[in-house]
Parts: sequence; C-alpha cells; structure tokens
Amino acid sequence: FVVVVLSIVETMGAGESTEKLGQRVLIAKAKLNEDLKSATQRYEYLKQHSPQTLKTMIESVSDSFGTCSPFLESTVLIAWLADAEKCKQVMLRACKKVLQAPIDHDEYQWFKQYVFTSNIWMLKTDSQNDKFMYEEMLTIAN
Repeated sequence: FVVVVLSIVETMGAGESTEKLGQRVLIAKAKLNEDLKSATQRYEYLKQHSPQTLKTMIESVSDSFGTCSPFLESTVLIAWLADAEKCKQVMLRACKKVLQAPIDHDEYQWFKQYVFTSNIWMLKTDSQNDKFMYEEMLTIAN
C-alpha cells in the first residue's frame, strides 16, 4: 500500500490534486483486499484438496525470487498464506541480493518490474506487532 502510494506520488503530475491521489490510493487498497480475498479462497481449497500443490507453489516462488524470474502475484499471495515465514525470508534475501552493490542491471530491472510494484509489501510480517513487508525492505535499502 505504501509502495503503491510512493509509486503514485512519483508518477503524478504537478497539477494532480490531493483528492485525485486519495482516490488512486483507495482504488489500490481495494484491489489489494480483493486479491487477498481471492488468494485466501484458493489457498483454502488447495489446503483441503491438494496440499502438494501448495508446496509446489512455495518452491516456485522461491525459485522465481532466487533467479530473479517473473512470477504471478496470485501465486505469491497463496504461497504466503501457506508459509509466510519462508516466503518472507525468500523475498528479503532476493532484495538484499538485488539492492546491494554492485547492482546488476537486469536484476534491478526485474526488481522494479515485478517486486517493487507488487502488493506483497503490504502483507504483515508478524501478527503480534503489525509490521509490514515494506518496512523490512526499507531496512535493507538503507
């Protein structure tokens, strides 16, 4: 959500109103909520009918982030629901790799296109303290 806001602020024109920015933020938040609802439904189905598929999805996400390859956001969300801690570690490890010097141009382009624009940054990392993934990424980026 914050990443979406930052992205919106970067791309908005000088004449764009605060009201219009607020509308764009609300639309992004609604999309995230809808994506999570859909992912939760698929996760519950797979958990009951095909647990091996969930393991395969987690491996797929791990492979994508490990090799800086494209991924489907819906797959990441379902994998997150299946094993949030593993997904968190995989994603943050990829961020460290991509954002530390020397920065590889192709890896950075992958990061900008697939990772930075993803809704995964608004997922909570810990239900105890309400910390979000974007906060973890900011720690790495600093």
